[in-house]
Amino acid sequence: MWRSFDRQHCGPICALRGAVPSAVLAAVIIICLSGFLSDAQSEEEQLSKTGEIDHQIIIREHAGWNMDCAAIAHPALYLNEPPDHGRVCARIENIKVHSIYVGTESQCIGRVVRGVQLIYRPDPGYAGNDALRYAAQYPSILRMVSVMLTLTAYPPGAAPSSMTTPVRQQRQSSGLVPACDELIF
Repeated sequence: MWRSFDRQHCGPICALRGAVPSAVLAAVIIICLSGFLSDAQSEEEQLSKTGEIDHQIIIREHAGWNMDCAAIAHPALYLNEPPDHGRVCARIENIKVHSIYVGTESQCIGRVVRGVQLIYRPDPGYAGNDALRYAAQYPSILRMVSVMLTLTAYPPGAAPSSMTTPVRQQRQSSGLVPACDELIF
């Protein structure tokens, strides 16, 4: 659960506002907030995504930006528990900011910044359920996400043109999520 930030948690350090350069104050505030972020680190986000057989699914987009709404380094993505019936990769893209997870740059909502998309690609011919778990490492927080995936054989109401037996692929390893152009499908 997020706790609100107020001066009593940082004590006299927060009273430095105006007495020190803003860069130093920003660093002090980040240090003060780090205690609050540890609570958020223990919470894991749960997502559900649905897609069609043999089509990629965009799991989530992640980005970082400064107070001028200019992109900064996007978070590193780590695959903790790989999917059983597909692969995950990261693709650098322009991303429209829809919300913020942590921070104060809410004036950037609606702007476009450079970020990273986490992409799931199912094994060829696979329809059914799959799951994965990953982490996004932001400068001040590790964001854990569990994803449940459902792949349908064809859109509701449409008949499949031909059904093939799923081709079982070797399971992806845990670790840093590879770039999509590095991962061979």
